[in-house]
Amino acid sequence: MVQFNRTKPHQPEKVKAIDDLKKHLETKNNFILVSYSGLSVKAMEDLRQKLRIEKTNLKVIKNNLFLRAVNESSAHNSPNLTGGTEYKGPLAAIFGDENLPIIAKVCKDFKKTNDSFQVKGGFFSGQVLSPKDVDAIAGLPSREELLSVIARGINTPTTQIASGINQIIASLARAINSVAEKNGK
Repeated sequence: MVQFNRTKPHQPEKVKAIDDLKKHLETKNNFILVSYSGLSVKAMEDLRQKLRIEKTNLKVIKNNLFLRAVNESSAHNSPNLTGGTEYKGPLAAIFGDENLPIIAKVCKDFKKTNDSFQVKGGFFSGQVLSPKDVDAIAGLPSREELLSVIARGINTPTTQIASGINQIIASLARAINSVAEKNGK
C-alpha cells in the first residue's frame, strides 16, 4: 500500500482537502470514480442534478489527495486501492452508501447520452470495483426494491394460510348447515 506523508506544514490547504475527503469517505464509504473530461458545463450540471435526486453528490477530486484520503480512511483498508490506472486524468468521485446500485444506474444511463463520460472504477462494501463491476451493479435492484420483494415473499404464505383457514371454516359452516337442513326436514 502506498504511504503518504501529509503533515507538510507549508500546505495546510492540502491537509484540509484530505480531511474533507476523509469525512466524505467515512460517512458514505462507497464511491464510483468517473472521468468527466470532455463534458460540457451543462452536461455536468445535468449529472449533478440527477445525482441530487438520489441524495448523493459528485465531487471533483485531486487524484493524489483522494488516494491519500482513501489510504488514511479506516473504511478503506483494501490493498487494491493503491492508485492504478483508474486514478489517471481528471476525475470526480460520486459518494454513496447502500444506494450505490442506483448511482451506478444513473451513471450508466448518463453514459448513453454522453460518450466522453467514463466510469473508471469504484468501491462497494469493502470491494474494489472495475468499470465492468460498476456496470454489473447498475443491474442490481435497489435496497427498497429488495425489501419490497422480501415483504411480498413473507406476506404470500400468510395470505395463503388465511385463505386456507377461511375455506376450511366456510366448508365446515356449509357442512353444518347441510346437516341442520337434513335433520330439520
